[in-house]
Amino acid sequence: MTKKMESSVPRPRRRPNRVNVRFTAEEYEHVQRQARLANVKPAALLRELSMGSCLTPVPQLPKEVFRTIRSFGGNLNQLARQANMGNGSPKQVEALRSSVDDLLRILLH
Repeated sequence: MTKKMESSVPRPRRRPNRVNVRFTAEEYEHVQRQARLANVKPAALLRELSMGSCLTPVPQLPKEVFRTIRSFGGNLNQLARQANMGNGSPKQVEALRSSVDDLLRILLH
């Protein structure tokens, strides 16, 4: 589950103009790799860079991290729901704290 980069370039409805660019094999692979890291198509990568945007690669996280984040989100939603109904409990808060600790342990090691 990855998120695409946020574009700083307004997206027009159509892009009728085209620019053809030639790359060496090494340059082409570099563009492809950077586009994969940013989770965008190569054309979008080059468009953003040409307009002066600074792109940040999307981190590739292990499935274990996503499972922990999902668990954390589920616990947080349950706790929020209970708190909004006036039924929050210390046990639920501890479960959430434990999930946060698990997530930090995975991310920091």
